[in-house]
Amino acid sequence: MRTLLPLLIALLACLLAACGASAPPMSYASEAPYAPGAAPAPAPEPAGDYDRDSVSDSMEAEESAPSMFSKLSISKSDSKTGDSTSVQKTAPSTPQPMQPPATASAPAEQPVIVYSAYLRLRVKRLIETVDAITAQAEKLGGYIESMTAQVVVVRVPVARFDAALAAFEGMGTVLQREVKSLDVTARFTDMAARLAVAQQSRERLLALLETTQDVQQRLRILEEIKRLSEQIETIQSTLGTLRKLADFSTLTLALEPVLAQHSTQVHRSPFPWVRSLEAHRATLTDGKKKIAYTVPTGFVLFEEDDAYRAQAADTSTMRAGVTENEPHGDAAYWMAAVDHEMIGRDEEPVADGVSGKLSWRAYRSKDAQPRYYLVGVVADDDRLFVLEGFFPTAEAFERHKAAVLASLGTFGAR
Repeated sequence: MRTLLPLLIALLACLLAACGASAPPMSYASEAPYAPGAAPAPAPEPAGDYDRDSVSDSMEAEESAPSMFSKLSISKSDSKTGDSTSVQKTAPSTPQPMQPPATASAPAEQPVIVYSAYLRLRVKRLIETVDAITAQAEKLGGYIESMTAQVVVVRVPVARFDAALAAFEGMGTVLQREVKSLDVTARFTDMAARLAVAQQSRERLLALLETTQDVQQRLRILEEIKRLSEQIETIQSTLGTLRKLADFSTLTLALEPVLAQHSTQVHRSPFPWVRSLEAHRATLTDGKKKIAYTVPTGFVLFEEDDAYRAQAADTSTMRAGVTENEPHGDAAYWMAAVDHEMIGRDEEPVADGVSGKLSWRAYRSKDAQPRYYLVGVVADDDRLFVLEGFFPTAEAFERHKAAVLASLGTFGAR
């Protein structure tokens, strides 16, 4: 027995060493979840010489890797049209009970779903209803994002979305109801993994820069570091926007008093698509795949939505759609028609221009807390490409104005 014991101990040591050598490495997503402020993992020892081709190949492989973006699930609406009102009823996708919302510095441990709703309500007393909406939002842990004379945009924690929807529906007669849910979990996870790869690559290059003496090699390393830094900043911004939109759902409430008031909108356009334009909701939803547009910095494009929609964390939204160019006219002709309609609604023009093929104009509502609305048109033979921008407050308009104006020239047909 005494002679077998040393042999058994030696055999056990060999088995343990073999297990340790064969343990698989952790994935990037496990090693470095989305954490903009977190310290990066220690960089490996740098090589003696900088191999620009090997670094470039690594970066290209990273960028060309198959995307893990999943199909975003969208709840559909069935519409029933009456003589004077349209009531759309949708069975909302019920949010799963959640723990306290994850912060932007943590990976998605639960589904990341962006919920939004639009309700058009007929109410008895406008001011009293607005007060009730404000009180209910605060009760549910939410807040008022923006408010005009007859439209209130509310943000509530995602776990209270159903409760908020039910409470607001009970404040009047529902004339129109639209609910959407976009599952961005796979997209969020994919981008978090890409962020970890980019951060680790930058750290390796920073370490390599300290040991490289050749001037040309140092310049190439600095260029690569700059590119990675810009990529990291873009990914962090997108992740932060997705997280904010998912943590706090958006409910837009359009209120119509039973008794008409002097501020009621006057629609004077003979063209249906112009007459149907609304700042707070999409009315042109066709032709998404035909639209070419570089989304402004600070906005996230919902790639699998049924319509073209990009949104910022403050609910500012860029939308686009395609309609018939009938009667046939150029962009200037149609912008004159839009202007005629907006002036009929007592909207105040605040800026206009021509960017590339796009003729556009921005309007401000005449409210104590005005919202801003941008409309632009590109005429392409028998089609019209229409771009819309919604900004809930003056602060939001100023915040995004430079980025939006810089992007307008990219809008047109794909």
